[in-house]
Amino acid sequence: MQPSEMVMNLRQVFLSVLMFGVAGLLLFMYLQAWIEEQHTDRMEKKRGITTSELKTTNYFQLAPRIRFQAPGSK
Repeated sequence: MQPSEMVMNLRQVFLSVLMFGVAGLLLFMYLQAWIEEQHTDRMEKKRGITTSELKTTNYFQLAPRIRFQAPGSK
């Protein structure tokens, strides 16, 4: 078999790139979550806080609205 006969066709190249991309993305997400977990564990130990004492932050909490009133109107 000649080296020129061992070339991957376009479909094989596409599938290989897709599989490695998905695998890389999954690995990145796993490592990111693991690093964040390690960081919070270290900060909790440093401060002496247990996990049950941590307060969650609600970023979607509604803020009071400021209403604009034109002068002379009610």
